[in-house]
Amino acid sequence: MKQYSFQGLLGGFLVGLAVVGSGCDSQRTATEGANPTAPSAEATVPISFQKEVAQDDYRFSVQTTGTGTSRTLSLTAVKDSRELFKTSVPIEGQVSDAVATNLNDDKYPELFVFVAGAGSGSYGRLVGYEFMNQGHRPLNLPELSGPAAAGYMGHDEFRVEGRQLLRSFPVYRPDDPNSTPSGGIRTVTYTMEPGMALSVIGFNDAPAQAQ
Repeated sequence: MKQYSFQGLLGGFLVGLAVVGSGCDSQRTATEGANPTAPSAEATVPISFQKEVAQDDYRFSVQTTGTGTSRTLSLTAVKDSRELFKTSVPIEGQVSDAVATNLNDDKYPELFVFVAGAGSGSYGRLVGYEFMNQGHRPLNLPELSGPAAAGYMGHDEFRVEGRQLLRSFPVYRPDDPNSTPSGGIRTVTYTMEPGMALSVIGFNDAPAQAQ
């Protein structure tokens, strides 16, 4: 029959306690270091413009996100419940309006998105597309030049009337301060022939209204 000394039994008991205590400390440390309730969802980007427009069987969705100088413009085109086009592009400034039309009176509609640029001039810009059965093509405003550009310093407003795109802006005389144009309002008229780009067909000046 084996004989065990008291010192040997006591030593084994103390070693066992040390092992068990070490395991409990390790488990407690791992649990305390985790934070399962910490938020992980990203902040939602605010929608600053949203509009849906239609022309014949085409439906267009226009949206911008962000509220600062730089924003993201998202466009979607659908025909007969079939998505034709989807894109997101950065823009400087903000969208003032979106219009679906058919300036050249063919079977392919156009989508015009009017952008007021950042800064004190709010220079106007067009993001435009013509949509066809198998694709789309971009449409751009021709650069203002010659007499139509004289006195131009931004603050554009756009609208569609019939088969024409109209662009109006105040005319500045040489000594006018930024806040007070005195040259009246100029309206530039654009048209588009089938398969062609936008082109200027003329402009007219209206006198400044008396204050």
